[in-house]
Amino acid sequence: MKKTGKIIAVTATAVGFLGGAGYGIFREIMHRNATLPEKLSSIINKPDESAPKFDAAEDERAIWFEHQTFEKFTIKNPRGYTLAAHLLRAEKPSDIYVFASHGYRNHGRGEFNVMAKFYHDLGFNVFMIDHQAAGESDGTYIGFGYHESRDGMLWLDFMKKTFGENIQIILHGVSMGSATVMLMSGNENLPYNVRFTVADCGYTSAWDEFTHNFKSMHVPVFPMLNVANFFNKKISGFDFRDTDTKEAVANAKIPMLFIHGAKDDFVPTYMGSQLYAYCGSDDKELYIAPDAAHAESYPIQSAEYEARIRSFIDKYIA
Repeated sequence: MKKTGKIIAVTATAVGFLGGAGYGIFREIMHRNATLPEKLSSIINKPDESAPKFDAAEDERAIWFEHQTFEKFTIKNPRGYTLAAHLLRAEKPSDIYVFASHGYRNHGRGEFNVMAKFYHDLGFNVFMIDHQAAGESDGTYIGFGYHESRDGMLWLDFMKKTFGENIQIILHGVSMGSATVMLMSGNENLPYNVRFTVADCGYTSAWDEFTHNFKSMHVPVFPMLNVANFFNKKISGFDFRDTDTKEAVANAKIPMLFIHGAKDDFVPTYMGSQLYAYCGSDDKELYIAPDAAHAESYPIQSAEYEARIRSFIDKYIA
C-alpha cells in the first residue's frame, strides 16, 4: 500500500509539473502581454550573424510613413472583440486596396511601415489590419492565423461594403500574417475581388512552427507542446494543427507569390518551399531572398521583391 501511495504521489507531482509547465509555455507563446523567453527572443531577433542588419528607424521609407495620415476603421467579430484597421489612402482615388496582414507580436502599421510606401507610390490604398490581441484591437490571446483568417474574411466583406463592391484587393501577409492570408486564400468563400496573394515567410502550421522552435531551444516537443496545445484548445478554442496552410494553399484558386528569406531561422526557409510545392494555383511563384533573415526579405532585397509583385500586378490588376 505504501508503495502504491508513493507511485500515486509521484505521478500526481509529475502531472502537476507538466500541467504547470505546459500552461506556462502556452501563456508565453499566446498571451499578448507575455514576455518572450530569452532563448525564443534570441531566435527571432538575432538570426544568422552573417545576414545584413536592417534598422527600420533609419530607413527613409519608414520616416516617410511616420508623417502620413491614417483613417481608423473598426468591426466587431463573433467573439465580441472590437478589431481595428488603419487605411493609408492613395493620393488619387483608386479602387485597388492592399489587405496588409501583420506578423507575430506586431501590428499593422508596425509591420508595413517600410513597405507601405511602395504600394502608395503605385497609387494603391493600403489597409493595415490589427489582428486580435495586437495593436488597437481587443483580445488576450494570439490566434496564429486560425482566428485571424476568420476575422480577415469579415474585413474583406467590410471593405467591399465600405469602399465599393467592385474594388480590387491584394492580400499581403508577413509571417503569422502570411499564414493568415494563405488560410484566407484557400477559403471557398473568398470574394472575387481578391486578385492575388503575397505570402511572405509563412509557416506550414502553428504546430510545425512551434516544433521547429522547441527543438531550437532544446525543449522536448513531447509532452510540452502537447500540453500547451491542450490549454490552447480549452482557452482559445482551436488546435495548433488547425492552422494547416499546406491544405489551404492546395485549395487556392488565385495566383500566389511565395517569398521567404534564405537565412530565416525563425520560420525555416524550407517551409516556404513546401508551401509553394503544395499550392494548387494555376499561377504560383517562389522567391527565396538572398541574405534575408525572418521578415526582412523586403528591406534587404527591396528591388527584386518589388519586381516580383509588379509582375503579378501587371497580370492581374486592371
